[in-house]
Amino acid sequence: MAIFIGALSFFLVVVNTLFWCFFLLSIAVLKLLVPIESFKRLCTKWIIAIGECWIFCNGLWIKLLHKPQWAVTGFDSLNQSDWYLAMANHQSWADIFVLQGITNRKVPMLKFFMKDVLIWVPVIGLAWWALDMPFLKRYTEEQIKKDPSLRGKDVIEMKKSFGRFARYPVSIFSFSEGTRFTEAKRASQDSPYDQLLRPKSGGIGLTLSTMPYIKKVLDFTIKYNSKHRTFWDFLCGRMSNVEIQVKIIDVPENLLQKNYIEDEKFREELKEWLYSVWEEKNKFLNN
Repeated sequence: MAIFIGALSFFLVVVNTLFWCFFLLSIAVLKLLVPIESFKRLCTKWIIAIGECWIFCNGLWIKLLHKPQWAVTGFDSLNQSDWYLAMANHQSWADIFVLQGITNRKVPMLKFFMKDVLIWVPVIGLAWWALDMPFLKRYTEEQIKKDPSLRGKDVIEMKKSFGRFARYPVSIFSFSEGTRFTEAKRASQDSPYDQLLRPKSGGIGLTLSTMPYIKKVLDFTIKYNSKHRTFWDFLCGRMSNVEIQVKIIDVPENLLQKNYIEDEKFREELKEWLYSVWEEKNKFLNN
């Protein structure tokens, strides 16, 4: 039965994505071609509405097939005319469906940091591009040594992305651990947390540096009451019992109006603050 549910779930998510992508990409192309700012703003509103419809329809098949028990604490609708920085622990691709499901039409649409290679994923990569997801290309120290002109290029690209977000409220989202949690990764990092990897401050620091109108953080901690974590397990309905703790945190004053690249003290203070947030997450996950 679980395999049948998984296959049907996969079919529905593909059909739902293809259906809404047709409208999404059509408007995105118009937005790209017509050089009128007011028209671009109107297209952006339509694109966001389509994205919300896609999320809503995903919620329908999840409710129908999985009968999810998502226990959410500490969260209600927030002002959709404000900008937010959002973050969460990361265990599975299912995290994205859970987070979108509980925030849809309650806060400005989540804009996930994406690795640049993901734009080449068939269909969905174009959809993420149309939805203005920030695609980031990271350069290793070795690459920078070979070509010093690459230093700071990722920051410049991020600022370009964030420049678009000044037009309309968004929730910039970061999986601060940078990758999905596994015991092997935790051991290799020598993480001080039982069920978390060490948080990385780069994306959050650059967000706070380049988007001064962000004053609040939406902190999500996702706890699956199941040992299953793969996306296939999610499609089969084996990850339907979930606890989500949400905290709405004011960004500390000492972390506002700073320059992440040039201010070493800011980087250290941000790292300390993130670690304190992760301590609270760890306590919730161990309860």
